[in-house]
Amino acid sequence: MILHALVVMVALAASDSMTPVDLRCEYLVNPLGVDTAQPRLSWKFESTQRGQMQTGYRVIVASSREKLDADQGDLWDSGKIDSDQSIHVAYAGAALGSFAQCWWKAQAWDKDGNASAWSEPATWTMGVLRPEDWQGKWIMRMPAGASKEFDMTPTNKEVHRTEPTWTEPAPLFRKAFEVTKPVSKAMLYVCGLGFNEVRLNGEKVGDRVLEPSLTRYDKRALYSTYDVSGQIAQGKNALGVELGNGWYNMHARAAWDFYEAKWRARPQALVMLRVEHPDGSVETVVSDETWKTTGGPVTFDCIRNGVFYDARLEKAGWDKADFDDSTWEAVQVSPAP
Repeated sequence: MILHALVVMVALAASDSMTPVDLRCEYLVNPLGVDTAQPRLSWKFESTQRGQMQTGYRVIVASSREKLDADQGDLWDSGKIDSDQSIHVAYAGAALGSFAQCWWKAQAWDKDGNASAWSEPATWTMGVLRPEDWQGKWIMRMPAGASKEFDMTPTNKEVHRTEPTWTEPAPLFRKAFEVTKPVSKAMLYVCGLGFNEVRLNGEKVGDRVLEPSLTRYDKRALYSTYDVSGQIAQGKNALGVELGNGWYNMHARAAWDFYEAKWRARPQALVMLRVEHPDGSVETVVSDETWKTTGGPVTFDCIRNGVFYDARLEKAGWDKADFDDSTWEAVQVSPAP
């Protein structure tokens, strides 16, 4: 009886000896905003046996979770590939457009030619792949008497060297809007230079700080993608963005002369909220002339010199739909950086 039980256990282990786990797309777990046309897929495998190895794999990618669960790879079905490759398997299916969501899973064959069970499902979403897919406009706050650009002529460079000051408060931007139908998914795409913090209906969006990362801003500006499906609902909503100077408008003297960078300008933002409905229709809320702006409680911010925060200037509820913004200014539409 004991010998029979051991034989059964060994048989069960052999038939289920390897399982693909830790599925990743472009090194990330369920990433949002992938901007690679052929994302690279990777996985590991767990085994109950010593010396086990992968001798083949199959990947299927579907346009919905329901199709994936039914093993319908309507975007890509690799079929069985005889290979031990489990990293950087390039997607080779149907062309993917901006905003597409892809569901995928993997299966592996072990050294004895036994097929594993399917992995747990994973997903990724495509980002904004083409400039024309951005529907918003760049916006900034332009205080009275201020100019957008910084005069960096040789004469004024000396002024910047000796008195690199900046006295304008960090700008707040808001847009109240109404969603007319039930929401199935909502994705938010934001590029706010130099740093940005985004708020929706009174709550911070995401858990990131000091977004986006440093780049050469006259050549590349990075954007962030957020799934805000749980923060938005049918009815009245409000979107808010606070901007900081960051490295984009570095105004303190430092060893690498960022305060003389030719891209320096006032903080500005490009925002697009894309709301999908169960009936397949899509609504968008984008940064444009209809947004409002004002100065916030951050009266001074500098990547090298810290932040001055005046709590007396807080705008309680400024990121909620019922806030009265009648005294706020109209935003200035600006060229892309």
